[in-house]
Amino acid sequence: MQYHVDCNGKGATVSLFEKGNTIGAAGRPKGVRNRLDAHCYAVALAHVQHKRGDPAPAEYEKTSFWIALDVMLRTNARDYAKAIISMLPKEVSFDYTVNRVGEIDKLIQVFEEQIALADLADERKLIEHDHTSH
Repeated sequence: MQYHVDCNGKGATVSLFEKGNTIGAAGRPKGVRNRLDAHCYAVALAHVQHKRGDPAPAEYEKTSFWIALDVMLRTNARDYAKAIISMLPKEVSFDYTVNRVGEIDKLIQVFEEQIALADLADERKLIEHDHTSH
């Protein structure tokens, strides 16, 4: 990518990826993205849990993000929901399901035992007899 720079009437073209370019050399300070993410998640969570009519939490009420979420909720609830859902993690761990596997195995075992007992009872009911009439 190249930019045209005019220095005292002399045109010069500078490449962003040119050797020796110091524009943005320091980059984003470490942790800035994580702090921003954490703040946005905290504000969004508080906003979703906030009851309409109650005062907004003092730490968020004057933030631009709280105000933007408030306006979006009032003007277009569908976009609000999409924005909140887009912030949710794409992968979700279901520990509940994993913990239930043991319970499901126990239920299957009980059902198998009941079926076996029913089959045994049916076998006992069978009495062999001669079909000739007396």
